[in-house]
Amino acid sequence: MIMGSRPPAAVFVLSQATPLRGMERAAADVVETLRAEGFEVSLHALVADPRPGRAGRLRDLAAAFLAARRLVRQPGPPLVLVGIWVGLRVLPFRRPRDRQVIAWEHSLTRERRAALRSFDVVARLVLPMYARRARAVVAVSAAVEAALAEQPGVAARVVVVPNPVEAGGVVRREPQPRGDGGRLLYVGGLEPLKNPELALEALALLPGVRLDVAGGGPRLPAMRVLAARLGVADRVTWHGHTDRVPELLAECDVVVHTSRSETFGYALLEAAAAHRPVVAAATEQARHLVPNLVPGTTTTAAAPVLAAAVRAMLAAPPTPEAFAAADAARARAYGRSALVDGWRSVLT
Repeated sequence: MIMGSRPPAAVFVLSQATPLRGMERAAADVVETLRAEGFEVSLHALVADPRPGRAGRLRDLAAAFLAARRLVRQPGPPLVLVGIWVGLRVLPFRRPRDRQVIAWEHSLTRERRAALRSFDVVARLVLPMYARRARAVVAVSAAVEAALAEQPGVAARVVVVPNPVEAGGVVRREPQPRGDGGRLLYVGGLEPLKNPELALEALALLPGVRLDVAGGGPRLPAMRVLAARLGVADRVTWHGHTDRVPELLAECDVVVHTSRSETFGYALLEAAAAHRPVVAAATEQARHLVPNLVPGTTTTAAAPVLAAAVRAMLAAPPTPEAFAAADAARARAYGRSALVDGWRSVLT
């Protein structure tokens, strides 16, 4: 920073203060990193403590719109809108003379729009406002950038700045070939977009292989029923939402990733950091990461194909040299300097 010049400044706006998951956690990590580099940045939540139940959610939504209107019309540094849902709340109220806004997009992919009609409706509302009312649009990945670029007026102002990736504290055990059996790990929510049923369907084609499921969600009861119907219930361990993911990564042989859409790929990157190979459904972002940044393979989202890929990965996992090369590539792509330099260019 030049002596006498003001440091970059911004207010990162969240839809709610708790719980900090996904994009909210990423925002908190980015703010912490940028503060350490001298940026004048802070977090602001439109709703502090979310209310329970449907009535509570409706009251929170109304409160969020009122808070967004007040915030955007106050003088101050630019607002960084953390995700499309914050954009939906803030951008309708922004007038040309109001403070500047920067959209930070975490959720948008072409695959997500195709899979979720409700999300596509929101995207149709918000993306034109990105074009008219946002100073810049930050994408967390190449897959998000590609989806944003399809919106007229947005492509020229998109900047890709990756989320921070925690590199320390992982337990590494180099994978060994497995002739029979093996242990798979699924990490993610049990919801339609994540397509967790595919992992069970593939498991049914892999005799002797076990599956750990680290995640919860509305499809858990149906998943248990499906596991019983497929005859694999005794080979599945349900961990729910758990802090034991690093331990489970160290114990597994292959990570299976079945999501229909991936915007960044935390689960894939965590697997790579632990030197666990992945077999992932071939979303745009998975193809960007695998195999150069994340050792493993991508495959079509069909149980026989996924099972065959898992079988091949168990028999011949990536070499230690492949993991070392991927470690170096991730350090270049997701290191602290990439994050800090990216946000400096956006905020100055």
